[in-house]
Amino acid sequence: MNRVKELYDNLTQIDDLPAFPAIAFEVIRLTRDPNTTSKHLEEVIKKDPNLVSQILKIANSSLYGLSREVTSLNHAINLLGFVQVENIVMISVILSSVKKLPLHKNFNRDKFLEHCFGCGVTAKIIANILNFNFSSAEFSGGVIHDIGKVLLDLYAPESLDEILEHAYKNGMSFIDAEMELYGINHSMLGAKLLSIWGLPEEIIDIVEYHHKPLKAKNKLLVSVVHVADLLTYSKGIGFGGNYAKFILEEDEGWRLLIEEAKLQEEFDIAFFTFKLYEEIDNAKQLYFERS
Repeated sequence: MNRVKELYDNLTQIDDLPAFPAIAFEVIRLTRDPNTTSKHLEEVIKKDPNLVSQILKIANSSLYGLSREVTSLNHAINLLGFVQVENIVMISVILSSVKKLPLHKNFNRDKFLEHCFGCGVTAKIIANILNFNFSSAEFSGGVIHDIGKVLLDLYAPESLDEILEHAYKNGMSFIDAEMELYGINHSMLGAKLLSIWGLPEEIIDIVEYHHKPLKAKNKLLVSVVHVADLLTYSKGIGFGGNYAKFILEEDEGWRLLIEEAKLQEEFDIAFFTFKLYEEIDNAKQLYFERS
């Protein structure tokens, strides 16, 4: 029996399928509405004390270096901006939900979350360094890119074990092991879940094609997350079951970024990655404390 295909085909019929919190969905809707004010957001967010705490923590972090403490949620929203507030809310509810799920012993929840969060931070840094403006969709998409693996762990744990073992024994990527064994992968599962949740199309695009960025609708955005995923593995940030080797210069997503950023062929990749890792170390102190 192909348990993974069965899971994919019947995803909408699972009674205990995790639901995307209504408050987070409402925040996403509001931040994308041009008529929304900070007061509108405040009225929704203040219903969840944990989200209020997270937002105030970010606003008072060293990232902003303010001379006085931010104690008002409305002030924090105006300081951070709607995009950053959306990121904080989306990531907070996802991390909180995943931590509560009954993941089994062979799936290291903490390492998985570290990898996902590291990917989001890395994607944001890449976009900044290369002067791409995606309104922080790269950050949210980077954090949520592997959500399909959570579905495997919840509903097909034996299959997940087989995939991890196959990838390890053959020195291959998690997704290649999935396709060889089952013909369905975590990207497809994750994209279907996000569609059920009704999340923005740009986030679904990232989740579905982060391993094949040139097939995505927004190739550049997805390539940023794709490269961030690779670099996060190479930095040893977390673990997601990938054992494949890669050469960055030969990667299709990296080549697209180089072309679009109009960088020369002699671009110093070593310096770029050094700078990237330096920024990751700085950003982790802020973001990982929250997780």
